[in-house]
Amino acid sequence: MGLTGGPNRTAMNEAASGPDQTSLELSPAGSTQNSADRMAAVVARAADASCAMIHITDRQHLRLIGGHGMPPGFEHRQPAPIASTLAGLVLHSGFPVAIRDTHSDIRVPIDAPVRSTSLRSYAGFPIRDPDGNIVGVCAVANTTCRDWSPEQLAGVDDGAQACTAFVAEFLAREREHHQRVFLDTLLDSLDTGVAACDAGGRMVLVNRSLRERLGTDTVAGGAEDWAARLPITDPNGTPVPAPQTSLLRALHGESVRGAEHLLHLHGQRRLFRINGHPIASDQGQPLGAVAVFHDITAAHHADRLQQMLNRTKDDYLNLVGHELRTPLSIIGLYLDELHIADPDTPAAVLQPMIAGARRGSERLRRLVEQLLDLSALDAGRSPLHRADINLSAEVADTVRQLTARAVDNDITLSCQVPDHVPQHADRARMRQLVHVLLDNALAYTPAGGSIIVTLTTHRSAVELTVEDTGYGIPAHELPHVFERFFRGAIATEKAIPGTGLGLTIAQLIAERHHGTITAAPNPGHHRGTTLHVSLPH
Repeated sequence: MGLTGGPNRTAMNEAASGPDQTSLELSPAGSTQNSADRMAAVVARAADASCAMIHITDRQHLRLIGGHGMPPGFEHRQPAPIASTLAGLVLHSGFPVAIRDTHSDIRVPIDAPVRSTSLRSYAGFPIRDPDGNIVGVCAVANTTCRDWSPEQLAGVDDGAQACTAFVAEFLAREREHHQRVFLDTLLDSLDTGVAACDAGGRMVLVNRSLRERLGTDTVAGGAEDWAARLPITDPNGTPVPAPQTSLLRALHGESVRGAEHLLHLHGQRRLFRINGHPIASDQGQPLGAVAVFHDITAAHHADRLQQMLNRTKDDYLNLVGHELRTPLSIIGLYLDELHIADPDTPAAVLQPMIAGARRGSERLRRLVEQLLDLSALDAGRSPLHRADINLSAEVADTVRQLTARAVDNDITLSCQVPDHVPQHADRARMRQLVHVLLDNALAYTPAGGSIIVTLTTHRSAVELTVEDTGYGIPAHELPHVFERFFRGAIATEKAIPGTGLGLTIAQLIAERHHGTITAAPNPGHHRGTTLHVSLPH
């Protein structure tokens, strides 16, 4: 017989498992324990017994959910097989069991827990559900041997009948509780964030994944307040009002799919696709709403990388198709001419072909050097050799080196720099940066144009500006000028040679020095471009 002692009953483990060893468990009945205890007290009084108990069963386990007058010490007893208990006799037979003396009645198993107690008599009746299935046992016991009177047995029987609805409700609540625990555990195991509210707008769920991302365990409160506290913006950085969040939209009956928002979490921006779904009963009655947060940051980044890879692949193919094929064709052409030339041909006649081949070779060399340099800067294999330099002298010297080219192209090249601008930087990379900017300006400035190089200092930065009166950059191309292999429409139209790598390298050099570089229309002319570099001082 399964008994517990007092209101502080604790759960006991199942007995050794096996097909014939279902066990008695002594466990609390949760929120219905007090009601079950009061029911047991009523049955004890009706049967004039010192002890009463109410068990429930699922055919595998027998649990005590209510008791009155329980002998002390039962909360510490070891679990026992149901077949060894007096309640098990009732369950096995399906009929009431009345025992005058538990110590001498042969129906009482030799290992029954009751033999070690002060209880000597017992009467138990099955509790049935509305369909007639046995779901428990209502029993009384006494500390003296007793022949149970019909009136006393009727009291226990009435108690068993009264327990039918009570136990059915208890089991239904327990099943609901188990389902809720199962659902909560399932939702908490998901890496996807889930938040839900009821029809009144009260938050009822924020699963583990979303709580951890938001850095809070707070779930209680209104859905509108919860949504208002979300660190959420649209992809452009504009804050999203609470009524426009997926959860609130779903609460008002709207199904939301594919809404992309940024959550600003722990100093980082994460991109989420947040779906919202109204929850309704089978009859269409609103029950609440749920929002599902899918972190698509990595997927979005992978898509962008794939797009960049595809574009880079196309750019490489274009590069091979034009920038490599053209000089190779020139070199091949001149070598063929040299090959078929008469051995006695004067050197003066051969020199132009040799010079042409050399120009093609030089063009290939510059291209390969740029590709290798870009790769080294990208991968961090080209460390900076910083030193204290006079940036004015480096800028002025680079301008002097390119002055002859400017004169040959009828371009005015001027330089406005202070006598001394100290800078802690890589000397070679600074000269390369200035050379790239000037080379770009010379390539895109027609004859009769001008280029002005300016170097100024401020309290926290050094500003290098290269302004030209060249063809200019259309507004829609400005965001792309620093992308590798990018060449504007004017380059194709004017057949301006180049690889589209110079400004990319210039940007990497500026960034490696913790600076920035920008391109904008020349504010002083109808045409032209201004390239501006800012370096920390």
